[in-house]
Amino acid sequence: MTGSPADAPTRTASVGVDVDSLWHYYRIHGLPGETTANTAWREGVSRFVELFGALGIPATFYCVAADVEIPGNVDRLRALVAAGHEIGNHSLNHRYDLTRMAPEDRVVEVGQGRYRLEMAAEAPVFGFRAPGYNTDAGLMADVRQTGHVYDSSVFPCAPYYLAKAGVMGAMTLLGRTSRSILGSPLALTAPREPYRMSDADPHTRGEGLTQFPIGVAAGVPLIGTAFTALGERAAVATAEVAVRLRRHVTLEFHAVDLLGLVDDTLDPRLAVQPDLRVPVAKKRRIFEAVLKTVARRAKFVRLCDLKVG
Repeated sequence: MTGSPADAPTRTASVGVDVDSLWHYYRIHGLPGETTANTAWREGVSRFVELFGALGIPATFYCVAADVEIPGNVDRLRALVAAGHEIGNHSLNHRYDLTRMAPEDRVVEVGQGRYRLEMAAEAPVFGFRAPGYNTDAGLMADVRQTGHVYDSSVFPCAPYYLAKAGVMGAMTLLGRTSRSILGSPLALTAPREPYRMSDADPHTRGEGLTQFPIGVAAGVPLIGTAFTALGERAAVATAEVAVRLRRHVTLEFHAVDLLGLVDDTLDPRLAVQPDLRVPVAKKRRIFEAVLKTVARRAKFVRLCDLKVG
């Protein structure tokens, strides 16, 4: 790394990729005819692996356990482990409404997700990320009970929350129903740095499970869709602010962030997801520039290797 000696011991960064299959985007946008295409795993994951490999960055891939049933995905999962990446649990079936499920069903989503991923990957799974970033005390109790040692679901970003609320409201007016849900606004009050959660409220400090919140800098979420929307110069500036402000930053991508409507001949209706209209090569350049900016001041680590007091 090229950061100063004073920065090196204290500043860390992590990068995660949520491996959400394309059919979840049909659900989010209320589109009929959900695709069974495995493009996110086949192309999106492989492109992120190439990018991280070129930069020497270890990452966490949050995977949906049901996807291991798709031919070829077990091999892809094990290849991630062999490349030095961490596997995280993104639940069994990627239910956006985990916090609204009956407790006995919810714990199956969490526990079976971890178990099946460990069996398929032949590697331990330490961390959990909730679909849609929606979490509460009950879900975090399940995460802890099922053997996870950290969670990375809390997203304290008001602009993202308000934008999501606006999009869901507009969809309702248009007669379309999103399968996503709007989580608790309490997430907006959560700490921005890694912390131990209260058992009573995952958005406050306590003595419970470790939380690695999704990074936010000056109100801008440190996620792939935001970097794409900002463009390279503004995305790099945001990353620079984040890594100067925080001792640890958690960057988050989705496998579809490195897919494109034209590049991958996707269903034109998915143009409702704006970043899919951007060429893959352009997005890769933006992401590479962001990651290099962070790496100059912080050491990238897998979350399973990072301790929080």
